[in-house]
Amino acid sequence: MLGVTHLLFSFLFGSFVFNFIGGSLLTKIIWASALLAGTFMPDIDAKVVFLRHRGLLHTIWPVLIFLILGGLLSKLQILFLPLAIGYLGHLTADSLTPSGIAFFYPISSRKVSGPIRTSSVLELVLVICLLILIFFS
Repeated sequence: MLGVTHLLFSFLFGSFVFNFIGGSLLTKIIWASALLAGTFMPDIDAKVVFLRHRGLLHTIWPVLIFLILGGLLSKLQILFLPLAIGYLGHLTADSLTPSGIAFFYPISSRKVSGPIRTSSVLELVLVICLLILIFFS
């Protein structure tokens, strides 16, 4: 998936949650920054030699770690919740590609995958649908 598709999934998920939370301008800036960071964090594995791309960083475990840390460190919830949501947005987008992802690796290698290839017409249709959903959320 293209970066924009990852970002749109994250913004869609984030907008649903943020509408319930609300907050000041500073809260919105922090929220958006953490959401953005979480969105692109899984692809760090593409740049690190000893990590397999779409391996451990493309699983549900980092999302759970962010949520647990947010629960334990309540003053930092403003960072960990949007990080988790952004991360989940990225995973959702990648699960729609033919390569897919193994959400529960290393416990299970079973992959979730879909038909959408990067830069395809289907991805463009998906981007348009996501933009419409974000606009109305």
